[in-house]
Amino acid sequence: MTMDKHVIVVGAGVVGIATALQLRLAGCRVTLLDRGEPAMETSYGNAGALAVSDIIPLAEPGVLRKVPGWMLDPLGPLAVRWRYLPRLVPWLARFVAASRPGRVKHLTASLNSLLSRVNSDYAPLIERAGLRHRWRRHGNLTLYRDEAEFRAAAGAWAVKRAHGVEWHLLDRAGLEKIAPGLDPAWQVAVEVPAWSHVEDPYLFSKGLFDAFLREGGGFIRDEVVSTASAAGRLVGVNALQGGHLPADAVVVACGIWSDRFSKQHRLRLPLESERGYHVTLPRAGVPLHHFIQCASESFVILPMADGGLRLAGTVELAHHDAPPDWRRAHILLEKARRIVGPFETTDMSLWMGNRPSVPDTLPVIGPVPQVPGLYLATGHGHLGLTLAATTGALLADLICGRGPAPELHSCRPERF
Repeated sequence: MTMDKHVIVVGAGVVGIATALQLRLAGCRVTLLDRGEPAMETSYGNAGALAVSDIIPLAEPGVLRKVPGWMLDPLGPLAVRWRYLPRLVPWLARFVAASRPGRVKHLTASLNSLLSRVNSDYAPLIERAGLRHRWRRHGNLTLYRDEAEFRAAAGAWAVKRAHGVEWHLLDRAGLEKIAPGLDPAWQVAVEVPAWSHVEDPYLFSKGLFDAFLREGGGFIRDEVVSTASAAGRLVGVNALQGGHLPADAVVVACGIWSDRFSKQHRLRLPLESERGYHVTLPRAGVPLHHFIQCASESFVILPMADGGLRLAGTVELAHHDAPPDWRRAHILLEKARRIVGPFETTDMSLWMGNRPSVPDTLPVIGPVPQVPGLYLATGHGHLGLTLAATTGALLADLICGRGPAPELHSCRPERF
């Protein structure tokens, strides 16, 4: 048993919470720290998907020719703030480099190895936390206007099928049968049965946190300002109010803010903010069961409780402290009306969050070189909720001495 091993997890977003819970269930003494309330940063407003079929990296082949369009359309599916461009150039250069066909093939295989275990890693946590009622395993639908639009994406779907992703092609009649009420402009859809979602990402993340406390984990609300080392090994963290807090191992899961700790140990991560926007419509009045993706519009519709909807999507690359561009949220309303028809906007709310993104889409998971006892869990981009339980399982195996899983090699922090 590893009950005598004390692990501090810095960052109480869904990745940090799930990692802390996995470590606690593995037998470690675990303390979770965050400067704010658990699950109230990026995890509060994500799209709620366990996106098990998203195995192809964002940097697909041919991405270079799309970059000029990103610069010119501030409201497009992926936009870059002009004033932020000088700082972003190195990240974009790595992003384009990751789009080489051979590299994409390797990254796809690596992402698939992670995503193929998501449901099995989550299931015991969800059961332990009593969250089965929030886990909606209805699959998802990716919509296309016609067969020609689907054929343009058929190559990507073929790659997914070759990696074991099960999917079914639906014509309009098939789509109407399982999702009646969608606008007839959408004639073709792809259904992925293994895809699932949670109806309220904040309540789901908070439920995992509550389970962590019930299992004997500890939480301290304090800001960690640095890690603490002695004789070449990590011995804990230094907190703003609590001072030195000793530990045998430290996991940094602070999302976009994780690089402040890696820089302390001369490890520079190409970590940038992949800013996402959402609109929540608690009284939309739309009876929808499937998670909806719109391929051409690059946004999603999450069915929430009691006919509510969350609209999310588009990517904006900008500094995490840059003011939100709420136009990017409002355009989601008109896009959604073209799919599900009219809906009620009473009590509508807008939100923006900073997703931690690295150029190759693979998260950063594993030990920091030359710093025994320090581990990173960041860079998940749009796959934070999806890979939270898997990240925790991988780190629990490593920290508890059960050996590194093969998946960790591609995710190692020093790969950049």
